[in-house]
Formats: sequence, structure tokens, C-alpha cells
Amino acid sequence: MIELELLKTAFLLGGLILLAGCYGILYGIGKLADWRAMRLAAFACYGLQCVVALAVVGLSPLTNPWKLVVVVGTLGFFGIPPVTWRLLERTHEAEGHT
Repeated sequence: MIELELLKTAFLLGGLILLAGCYGILYGIGKLADWRAMRLAAFACYGLQCVVALAVVGLSPLTNPWKLVVVVGTLGFFGIPPVTWRLLERTHEAEGHT
């Protein structure tokens, strides 16, 4: 039974990372192309990431400190693509590329 729980947790954590990557990539494409639907798809991926994080917390045998890492990491990741995009814009403006 332990092997099954390990496999389930591994799939959930893999899904968490996959959705985080999809959120970041779709957000970047949406901003670059000024495509609102793509940014909405990015936020949908983030919403699914939150659902998977809740599943990790509720269904996995991870200890509470690791579950806290999953929750804090998921909440913190929401701001990474927008902050990175603003940093890139400022960098290019400072270099004279507008």
C-alpha cells in the first residue's frame, strides 16, 4: 500500500510542477502577444495548480512541514510570472528597447 501512496503523491507533485510551468509559459505568451484568452488560460492553469496543491495536502502521506512547503510555494508562485514580466519590461526600457 505504501508504494501506491508514493506513486499517487509523485503524480500529484508532478502535476503541480507541470501546471506551474503551463501557467508561466501561457502568461508569457499572453503578455507577449497581448492575447487575453491566453492569459485567462494561464490563470486557469494556476487555478488547477491550487486544486492539485489541495489534493496533495488532503491525500498525500507527506508530513505537515512538506505540505506547508507545497501550499506556500503554490501561493508564492502566483506572483512570479507578473513580476518577471515587469522586470523584463524595465530592463528593456533601460536599454532603450521599447
